[in-house]
Amino acid sequence: MSEKIDIRHMRVLLLLVREKNVSRVAERLDISQQAVSNSLKRLREVFPSELFLRQSAGLQPTDYAYELAEKFEKIVEEVDGIFNTFPFDPRSNEYTFRVIANEYAQLSIIPSLSLLMREQAPGVKLEVLDFDSSAHFKTLAQGEADLVIGFSDYVDQGLIRTTLRRDHYCCVARQGASVSQQINSLSNVASLPHVDFASGVGNLGSRVDDFLKDQNISRSVIATLPCYTSLQAFMQVNDTVAFVPSAIATAGRFQVLDIDVSALSFDVVVGWHRRSSSSAPRKWLNQIISELPTPL
Repeated sequence: MSEKIDIRHMRVLLLLVREKNVSRVAERLDISQQAVSNSLKRLREVFPSELFLRQSAGLQPTDYAYELAEKFEKIVEEVDGIFNTFPFDPRSNEYTFRVIANEYAQLSIIPSLSLLMREQAPGVKLEVLDFDSSAHFKTLAQGEADLVIGFSDYVDQGLIRTTLRRDHYCCVARQGASVSQQINSLSNVASLPHVDFASGVGNLGSRVDDFLKDQNISRSVIATLPCYTSLQAFMQVNDTVAFVPSAIATAGRFQVLDIDVSALSFDVVVGWHRRSSSSAPRKWLNQIISELPTPL
């Protein structure tokens, strides 16, 4: 019976249990949907118990499929561990790296990372996944991503972590904004309209409020945006100021106002699961990330 299935069939089952969708599994493995169906047919021939139930939303794994996936995952992890110890040649490899990144990393790190990767490894590809504080540890543990880049406050402490950079907040306006002429000290910001950002995994805005409160400075917030990406469009029609990380100010080409809020600092970390500790591709990617320029 064991000769009737191989590691490819195991990978298909693992992904079907997670994705519950044949087309998504085919896309993830870069094979046809027919190839996925053929693997599923072979698995059904080998294992007598029902594996999946067809539903309108996709495939629903049975308890037996979950039990089988748990056993397969250990086997696949062992096999991957063997190949991960092999040397990684960036010039000839066509590996696809999957990186979990928060908005800060997507705006200020990922573009430069992609450029440097293409220069050193023309055949590799980069797939970026949105950061999810509740799911990134599991995603890495299951081998569905190589590493995570995000704020130290939100990257799981159970991962192997290293600090990539220390950044700080600054006060910005759009280039040529009239409000920039009204500020020469931190106390001046109280008289101006502000844009704020929803606090959470993508933003550490609560630190700004705490900092200003300690300085006995209040501010008038006219809008709270969900993310940094929408700030540029907002400022095109609103003469406002905002506190953002310096790397975001550079990426968005905002005008940085001449007031010192560098005390508002934070760490950006890179994290990975212990299962990839010996992974040659992951080590290469970490080396590339360490070569990226840091914000001033």
